[in-house]
Amino acid sequence: MKIAVVIPCYNVAEHIGRAVGSVLAQTHRDLDIVAVDDGSTDGTAEELDRYVQQGLLRCIRQDRKGASAARNVGMLGTEGEYIQFLDADDELAPDKIGRQVELIRAAKDPALIIGDYIDRMEDGTTTEKRCGTDDPWMALIKGRLGTTSADLWQRASVLSVGAWDPTLASSQDHELAFRVMRAQGKVVFDGRADTTILKRNKGSISKGDPIGNWERYIALRVSIREHMRTTDATAYAEHIATVDQLIFGAVRIVSKSDPARGYALFEKHLPTGFVPRAEGATSAAYLRLYKWMGFSTAERAIGALDNLQRMFGKG
Repeated sequence: MKIAVVIPCYNVAEHIGRAVGSVLAQTHRDLDIVAVDDGSTDGTAEELDRYVQQGLLRCIRQDRKGASAARNVGMLGTEGEYIQFLDADDELAPDKIGRQVELIRAAKDPALIIGDYIDRMEDGTTTEKRCGTDDPWMALIKGRLGTTSADLWQRASVLSVGAWDPTLASSQDHELAFRVMRAQGKVVFDGRADTTILKRNKGSISKGDPIGNWERYIALRVSIREHMRTTDATAYAEHIATVDQLIFGAVRIVSKSDPARGYALFEKHLPTGFVPRAEGATSAAYLRLYKWMGFSTAERAIGALDNLQRMFGKG
């Protein structure tokens, strides 16, 4: 089975060697590898040229359009029933693609293979991220549906739902997975962490635009909730309740740095009469304040208490 490997690249000269090397080391050899240089201004083009000159991959060059646009261009420039979208600073274990091909054959052509993965910080510390579950929808809601480089995507399914959305600055992979699943695409969980994701501080969208990142997180879950409400609200009752709880948690995070924005998101996206569960940062004490005074007042009260505690601690 031919697998396309698409590697979007933007100013990754110091990382691209590891990514490409991990692809060339795959035990599954039937690969069509294409890198898309997305307007790099460092030495990325020169690094890619070395591989092109050796006939190890092909390279498409374009003006800066973003990773999702580069993935779409690369996908259209490759052959293969399934596609490995590999971010240029990530790495694959040697049997990652081969084992996922075995899962494809066993599952009879699923739309999406979900892999566990390892987050590696710039200081070398690592954290394994487990995604496996019997319920793909709940995994999607909770943000546990893999990540771009850890997964394997069926070309036909990706194309049938319109491919990657280049307007999104974050949540692109889960948003695409949502559209694939909404179209009845079958999801299979790999269960092994054979992909290492480098968590770079520089250029991270989550650090550069944290509120926007949370707003996109909320928007995706609002879309999932609407799909479930219109499909079968009774059957998806627990899923919908979980969505509401996660939206509430995200709204609280936004409100800490931008109260007006947080309150607006609360009013817009949470149902009238919503009462959160007492879990995580939503303590039983906070829940009592919420039930007594409402969201905005409870947030102000908790904020004032936090400020007093910080002042007391400094004293």
